[in-house]
Amino acid sequence: MILKWLIALMAITYTQVEAARILGLIWTFSRSHHIAGSTLLKELAKTGHEVHLLSTYNDNVDIPNFTQELLTGIIVPGDGMSNPNSSVFTMLFDFVPIMNKNVEKFWENEAVQKLIRTKPKYDAVIVLTFFNDFVLALPHYLKAPTIIYSSMSSNPINNKYVANPSLPYATGLAKNGFFARLNFVTLNVVIYVIEAYFLAPLQNRINEKYLPDVPPIEVLNKNVSLVLINSHYAIEGPRPYVPNMVQIGGFHTREVKKLPENLQTYLDSAKDGAILFSMGTNVKLSKNLQRNQLDAIMSGLGKVAPIKVLFKSEIDIPSAPENVLVSNWLPQNDILAHPNLKVFISHGGLAGTTEAVYHGVPMLGIPFFADQKFNIGSMSEVGLAVTLDVDRITEQTFYAALEELLTNPTYSTNAKKRSSLLKNQPVSSLQKAIWWIEHIIEYKGGEHLRNVGMELEWYHLYMVDVMAFFLALILVVLAISFIVIRWVLRILYNICRGKPKKEKKH
Repeated sequence: MILKWLIALMAITYTQVEAARILGLIWTFSRSHHIAGSTLLKELAKTGHEVHLLSTYNDNVDIPNFTQELLTGIIVPGDGMSNPNSSVFTMLFDFVPIMNKNVEKFWENEAVQKLIRTKPKYDAVIVLTFFNDFVLALPHYLKAPTIIYSSMSSNPINNKYVANPSLPYATGLAKNGFFARLNFVTLNVVIYVIEAYFLAPLQNRINEKYLPDVPPIEVLNKNVSLVLINSHYAIEGPRPYVPNMVQIGGFHTREVKKLPENLQTYLDSAKDGAILFSMGTNVKLSKNLQRNQLDAIMSGLGKVAPIKVLFKSEIDIPSAPENVLVSNWLPQNDILAHPNLKVFISHGGLAGTTEAVYHGVPMLGIPFFADQKFNIGSMSEVGLAVTLDVDRITEQTFYAALEELLTNPTYSTNAKKRSSLLKNQPVSSLQKAIWWIEHIIEYKGGEHLRNVGMELEWYHLYMVDVMAFFLALILVVLAISFIVIRWVLRILYNICRGKPKKEKKH
């Protein structure tokens, strides 16, 4: 214990700013999102800051200056959210009612009520957001700068906090033709309508019940000092970023822990290579895969023997081939770091995709919902992944995709290149994240980073009014030109025809 406190004291000495008090709000039904967010907060505690984390999961760690309280009551979305055949629009409309029900449950938590009663002093509040902008009322009430941690790449949901461009060229969709751009713009409009007219009114009413003087959500969204994006151009492709939106992708992959002895022995003995199969924490094989699809996957994995397979599953699979080791838990990041690993079979969650890129492992992506198709699609475009849609899984298609990854060295070469891009930075992603958080604390907010776009309406930001003016001007010019040309033609017609004689009156 004495040694731990000595380490904490040394950390404080080397911290760029005086040890600060930081509150973390990670209220999510996704365990993977919690893991990444809490990793950042635990690292802040290790550097000497006093960190208080409110989350839906407990880490059970013993770190000086790090305290954690459990938030309860969150309603988990139903199976419709994880249906791979559901469109993005269907999933959004399924998700919105769930989030609205969760607002009241958040404020009812005793840990949150205690913060309201005691109003402690914090130097910054780090919030995980995803259609839950109502939580931004708490840092405003505590009079602390708001820092948003986003578990996704930049998109219309998190761009709005700092007026980052939400345009097709910023996502690589511009090259995919008119309908890809139309779909992207339509999605932007739908998200805006959902947030402005379905989420915000109800969330504002509930916020006023617990914090009567809090501003509406549309004002709270404009008072964000910094957005930390869990992505990188090696993963999502190059795109523009305003100064107070910072990429920190890969920050949670740096620390590789020692594997359990049985897994270490298993992978060390895989002289012909090894494969990791993991669908993350939100995809369940019992719900999201049909029995014939699971059997097809098992048959395909059996064909690649003597290559060994680590297979994460929440259900027992008695029919697993001899070269497949099934476990209900696997340390994904640590396994991906093993030199014998050749392929990672994944659903395409951003955290797992980042880990695969960081360790230079090619991927076989089987996306289900949310941003998974986009993540795997991005990796396929740069040649380090093969995408296999869930409804196309058969023994033949699965084995063919796996064989392509195992026999074509291009995928491994591209994966190692992307790994180098992610690792080769002036400072690590984790150091960058801590520096920016301390920067916001030191200057008591990020007003100096705020761009003028935050003061503009959406039709000003995207020059819709200017384009409308030019369109109207062009229409007026065309209308005048049409009238003038018609008048001139009428005169010329009359001249050529000759002036008609007037009839005599009877």
